[in-house]
Amino acid sequence: MSDLENIRLKRLAKLQRASSGDNVSDRSREVSEEHEPKKPNIKQDEDMPDAIRPPIEKKQVNTKPSRSSSPQPKTFSREEWVHVITSQTLNITLESEQNERYYLESFKKDLESEGHPCSFNEDNVDSALLTRLSTTGDDTFKYLLNSWNSIYNVLKRLPKDEHLQFKANYLTNLKYLLVSYAGITILLPDTFNCSTINFADLLTKSPGIPLEFIVDFVARYENEGLDEIFVPVLETLSVKISRMNVETFEMNVIQVLLQLVSLKPVAALVPQLPSWCPSTNPGELEYKTFLGRISSLTVFTQEVANRYFSNSKDRSMQDIASSISSLRVVVSSYQEQLFQIVSALIRTSQEIREKVLDFLAMVVNVNHKRQSLHVDQFNITSDACMLNLAYVLNRLSEPFLDIKFSKIDRVQSEYLRRRPRIDFKEETKLNADQKSSEEFYSRGFEGSNNFISDIFFINLSYHHFGINAAVKALEQTLVSIRDSEKLRERLEAEQAVNSNTFLARRLSAQIDHLYQRIDLDRSFVHCYEIMLTQSSETSRSYSFLNFVMAWLLRVANNAASDYPKEPLVLPFSETAPELFKNLPEYFIEAITDYVLSLFKTSSSALSTHPSEALCEFCVTLLTKSSYIKNPYLRAKLVEILFYGVQSQRGQPDVMIDVLSTSQVATKWLIPALMGFYIEIESTGQSTQFYDKFNIRFYICEVFRTIWKLPAYFGKLEQEQKTNLPFFVKFVALMLNDATYLLDEALLKLKDIHDLQEKVNEAINTGESNQTVQESQQNLVATERHASVYCQLGNETILMLRLFTSSIPKAFCALEIVERLAAMLNYNLQALCGPRCRNLKVRDPTKYKFDPKSLLSTILDVYLNLCNEDNFVEAVAHDGRSYSKEIFERALGIVRKHNLKSSFDIENISNFVNKVEKFRLEEENEEEDMGEAPDHFLDPLMFTIMKDPVILPRSGMSIDRSTIKAHLLSDNTDPFNRTPLTLEDVTPNNALREEIEAYMKALKEKRVKRSE
Repeated sequence: MSDLENIRLKRLAKLQRASSGDNVSDRSREVSEEHEPKKPNIKQDEDMPDAIRPPIEKKQVNTKPSRSSSPQPKTFSREEWVHVITSQTLNITLESEQNERYYLESFKKDLESEGHPCSFNEDNVDSALLTRLSTTGDDTFKYLLNSWNSIYNVLKRLPKDEHLQFKANYLTNLKYLLVSYAGITILLPDTFNCSTINFADLLTKSPGIPLEFIVDFVARYENEGLDEIFVPVLETLSVKISRMNVETFEMNVIQVLLQLVSLKPVAALVPQLPSWCPSTNPGELEYKTFLGRISSLTVFTQEVANRYFSNSKDRSMQDIASSISSLRVVVSSYQEQLFQIVSALIRTSQEIREKVLDFLAMVVNVNHKRQSLHVDQFNITSDACMLNLAYVLNRLSEPFLDIKFSKIDRVQSEYLRRRPRIDFKEETKLNADQKSSEEFYSRGFEGSNNFISDIFFINLSYHHFGINAAVKALEQTLVSIRDSEKLRERLEAEQAVNSNTFLARRLSAQIDHLYQRIDLDRSFVHCYEIMLTQSSETSRSYSFLNFVMAWLLRVANNAASDYPKEPLVLPFSETAPELFKNLPEYFIEAITDYVLSLFKTSSSALSTHPSEALCEFCVTLLTKSSYIKNPYLRAKLVEILFYGVQSQRGQPDVMIDVLSTSQVATKWLIPALMGFYIEIESTGQSTQFYDKFNIRFYICEVFRTIWKLPAYFGKLEQEQKTNLPFFVKFVALMLNDATYLLDEALLKLKDIHDLQEKVNEAINTGESNQTVQESQQNLVATERHASVYCQLGNETILMLRLFTSSIPKAFCALEIVERLAAMLNYNLQALCGPRCRNLKVRDPTKYKFDPKSLLSTILDVYLNLCNEDNFVEAVAHDGRSYSKEIFERALGIVRKHNLKSSFDIENISNFVNKVEKFRLEEENEEEDMGEAPDHFLDPLMFTIMKDPVILPRSGMSIDRSTIKAHLLSDNTDPFNRTPLTLEDVTPNNALREEIEAYMKALKEKRVKRSE
């Protein structure tokens, strides 16, 4: 006999001893001694969802007869009842004429030969059952399950009489026999001459197996062979789920898995599975790990995209919305089941909870590359898996996300220095280098981390590396669509020119391919909508991130206040707390990127949640450059404010009300915006020159919006009075921007004018297709740049008009007024002088260029400053661009198009007269002066200095107003480029006295001449 056969026989003997050796009669006596039916020793989670709670009576059976119960027969025979109920429930008989039940002929003969009564009883039911099972073959398990169902139904309908206890005991133990033999059919199927049983299929395929049977089954084998039965089942179910997509999803499979792990003995097996965590390769997690498999249901397949969203451009919005809605129902149902599974595992025991948390953290730790610009999709976990797990973590976070953040102090600040599960060592920190960060985190904390802290930090990481990375993938898909459409248009234009050629046929094939690619990409965009824009899930994420914002502000304030229970008090310390400086940047980026995605998709989550936390978060962190080193990260805070004050697709601006009422915002927003406007001048990146214009565009838009709010009236003037150097620096940079942007915009418009003429000429003269195409490509590129420059320039000049209307004197400081006047004069000349003909282009609105509106805005600035003597002088001093004729022409355009009132036109005319009068006086004065000594002249402006100062390193003497103006945009010595501040210069008193004496002599000379 083989070793395998010996093992099989030993196992069979052991199982049979456990089932038949302890017969029904013996077990009945044991139960009777306990005075109640013995229930399976099964540990069921009290928090099991109602949808899967076993429908088993929890109340103990009342063995006393009920007063309202029907009177029982006077003569009750236990023996007769046992015989009848056994025959009925096991579908067996000892009477040959009962054709509807299986006749146990051999068993009857055995009873007769041994002189026993020909009936079923507690002592022989086991033998009778074995006799029946010897004939069932492949239907053995089915027979046992049907018999169990019959007994279960009888038990539910037992009358509450004096025999209830006896009946319940007998039926309960008969069920025990049935589940015992059911286990044998799975473990040793050849015992009853049946084929190997696929228990997972029996559980999932119709009609399935009642949960009550599984409860009894698990109780029977909890300490004997449970792993041999259920480990293969758990593995099989997880593999089945991993092979499904949203179209082929079978809800019953994951429901069965949920029912199983809701039973603690089965849940305890999960971390012991071979597939629990055999690999940490992010590209393999969905195929080789248990939780990865069951978290992998996806909509991101070509089959799903083609079936539900193909030809989406030609379909109605209602049709697309219907497909999204139907698929979203499936995804939502699946994700909730997934959460229930993970929740059941977590509640099983502390040990299993730790292992589940370890797995969730491991997944996000090995997926940091998901945020990389270029990544191999095979080396990261899929968007679907990460989003499904993010859903689970959001649901696990809900218990501590009440609206008052009452549990915020349960998030342990020391978590990150006490064996954290998340890996952030290599991540960029908010304001600390790698060395100082390592030193900080090397000083650890004793103790243990709580569950809330684990979920908090793991969920925050999933938002960054999971949800936000998926949003980035969506944005890349949209960019791909735009680029493909541009290429398609170019190829179609080329095809039209080269019709009836071999090249045309090749182009046709490329165009067809592009159509297919664009259609598929559009389909995937809708797939992303399903996963990323579900209102209930965006609401959960936004609630969680509001909680994170509050926690970050507590850390930034060094836990000095009981925020958010108590109001936030600014300013914070100039130096950021150590913990805050050493936090990963992605803690804040997870918030900013997600909130921006909500704004861009007009998510309802923004309007259904309070905005106080978001407002205070943005304003507070904008005020402190020492807290966040990366200017581009702080720029995202400005971008959030920009979107927050815009009306999005008919929805109201969600942050206007809170910006009007928040004490933090009304006091600190304007200086924060001005300060960041200055700081963004230099970002340390190669693209800083162009980046600053985009960021400042957002700042200008926010300024223009809050300017209308009563809470901000007078705030800018207050800044000018309390911190003049800071204000002047801000204005100077704004003037630099306006000068550059408008100049570039007008140059690009001239280029567009020339290129449009060139393209027309090339077509009319029949030049080569290549020449035409090159000119068209240059035109497209120039149009794109012109549009950007015009939009940014318009925004800057509008803000200049806004500010000069409020505090005109502030813009007439000596160090900025001449720059302002020169910029205005130059652009007025460009719009109304001889060059204006070159600005005529087809469809100027395409480039956001409205010359009449721009002219009107520039004239408004003149009107705002026309009563300031310094401004009049500065305009007069501008010999490069100012001319009376340009103003006269501008006023002619204004009258023709009715751009200004007659009152404004008169004021502009009066202003020009004052400028002319001042110029005439200065010209006469210069004639009297003659040639001034060269060392009296400012080396940059070539005007006589009034307050000469000496630069320390170059030794040059220069007028104080000139060097102040220079330092507003460049902190270096203009003659040798060494670092310089205004405090470094020293007055050149000797030269000043010499100049004053010279000017006094000239004045006396003029007086004598006039006499």
